Parts: sequence; C-alpha cells; structure tokens
Amino acid sequence: MKRFRRGLAAVAAALAVAAIGVTVQSSLLSAAASPAAPERNPVILVHGLFGSPGNWSQVTASLQEAGYAEEQIVTFGYNSISQSNAVTAEKLGAKVDEVLARTGSSKVDIVGHSMGSLNSRYCIKYAGCAGKVDDWVSLAGPNNGVTSANLCWWQITCREMRIGSTFITKLNTVATLPGDVQGTVIWSPDDGVVTPATSSVLDGVHNIEVAGVRHIAMLTDDKVAGLLADALA
Repeated sequence: MKRFRRGLAAVAAALAVAAIGVTVQSSLLSAAASPAAPERNPVILVHGLFGSPGNWSQVTASLQEAGYAEEQIVTFGYNSISQSNAVTAEKLGAKVDEVLARTGSSKVDIVGHSMGSLNSRYCIKYAGCAGKVDDWVSLAGPNNGVTSANLCWWQITCREMRIGSTFITKLNTVATLPGDVQGTVIWSPDDGVVTPATSSVLDGVHNIEVAGVRHIAMLTDDKVAGLLADALA
C-alpha cells in the first residue's frame, strides 16, 4: 500500500512539473508573439500669451498619471509679448532638436495652449519642427485669428493673432498640417477669450468640442486632460 501511494505521489509530481513546463513554454511563446508596447514620444508643452512653463503643472501631472515619465514631458518658455511668433517658432525648433538629441527619439509630440497653438504649428509648417513632429494638439487655440486680439493691438503677438493678419494668413495657407502630422483641436464654445470660439476649429484635423470650459480652465479640466492623453496615445 505504501509503495502504491509513493507511486501515485511520483506520478503527481511528474505531472505537476510537466504542467509548469507547458505553462512557462506557453507564456514564452505568447510573449514572443505579442508586439512590444510602442514607446511614447516626448511631449513638448507650449504656453500662450502672458503664460509661462508653470501653467502646465496640472497637465504634467495628468500625463504622468497616464504613464509618461518625468523626462518625457518638456515645457517650453518664451517671450510671448514682444517677440514675433515666427521667431518663437525658430526657437521652438531648436528646442525640438535638443529634446530629440537627449532622448534618442525620432519625433516629438507638441501641445500648444492658446497662442502656443500658433507658433507651434508655424514651426511645423515653416520652421525647424518640420519632419520632427508626430502629433500636434491645440488647446483653445486662436487658430483663425480672434477679435479679442484688438484689445492689445500694440503688441506684435496680438497683432499677429488678429483675424486676417499676415501671420494668420500665411499660417492657414495650403494644408493645416503636413501629411505626416496628426492634428487634434480641443476647443470650447464657452472659451471667453477666443472670439469667436469657432476660430479654434481647423480643417483636416480632429476637432473636439468641450462645452462649459473656459479658456484658462483648458489647462486644469479633467475631461480635457483625458482627451489630451487620448490624442497623444
């Protein structure tokens, strides 16, 4: 009887080892068959008129919650008052080169809030960002010019944001973005600063309307944060 029990135990042990072997082999085969998770592009955040890199604190936290590492999120600061958006675009191009060199990535994603939508898109179309951007996202961008820019007409950046300005006209000439760039515009009919609010909307990109969100709240609203993460995914 004891010999019989020992025999059963030996068989059970052998089956257990075999089962473990099958499980391990199956797991290895499954892992080999599954494609590796795509790496995230570094994200460069570009503030708007009168803004600063500090405007992006909550967006940065939201992106980190979505899985971005701290070093993958870069804020870009610039003179938003007395420096032409065309000059800012050149400086942004240099920042893109710096980020690509540091991270070893082939492309970056760019998110612009308000006027940051203008100089970043100008950089993609006419300056140093060309061919180096995968996704571009505009939050509350005055993309077709705004009447509110008349309130600060003496500043070059405000003059460039006026409806029909030379800068806006050039920016919207031909395609909205090059064909290798995916664009998303997140805008609100209740913006309050972009006037008319529909100025944000652009052809050839994914336009997402979020009601009830004011201009600055685009940087802190949870729903917008989720839409932004999805647009960059």
